[in-house]
Amino acid sequence: GVGEDGPPHQPVETVSGLRVFPNLDVWRPGDAEETVAAMVSSVTHKDGPSALVFSRQNMDQNDAVDYMERRTGALKGAYVAKKETEDLELIILATGSEVQHALKAGAEIPGARVVSMPCMEAFERQSDDYKESVLPAACTKRIAMEAGVTALWYKYASKVVGVDRFGFSAPGDIVMTELGMTPENLSEQISSMN
Repeated sequence: GVGEDGPPHQPVETVSGLRVFPNLDVWRPGDAEETVAAMVSSVTHKDGPSALVFSRQNMDQNDAVDYMERRTGALKGAYVAKKETEDLELIILATGSEVQHALKAGAEIPGARVVSMPCMEAFERQSDDYKESVLPAACTKRIAMEAGVTALWYKYASKVVGVDRFGFSAPGDIVMTELGMTPENLSEQISSMN
């Protein structure tokens, strides 16, 4: 939510547009520790530039996971931000300020795993074993959330909560609520999945 002082078209395409540039790592950190990882990666990654896309919203910190585990996982592009407490039945993926919504929605579901994916490009460079440990192929019930266009998320999820239209200019919290970027809407979308 760029908010009331942003452009009236709300640039929902920008991050996805950056993600299709070859050799560009696009980072959307979801908390302070992921931000540290993004900064470290941006100065140590030697095979191309990095774009760090930060949120203007206040964001919850995922203190349920050790800070070094969050940093290390974020450096790999994606990691388990909340492990399921029962048999795995659902994976919720999110990035940036939407991670806090995924964690809230996932807290209600014992069989849900929440995956924070601050950098798709870094995740794609990981070993197949690591990728399988984060996103097991056996779990096909997956939903992703990002306040932007949805197309690139279908590589990882069967359903995506996103914004495939231009938004509007209003206070950020109103924009995000109207566009469905809330834990309540994510929970509703999960409920509608088979």
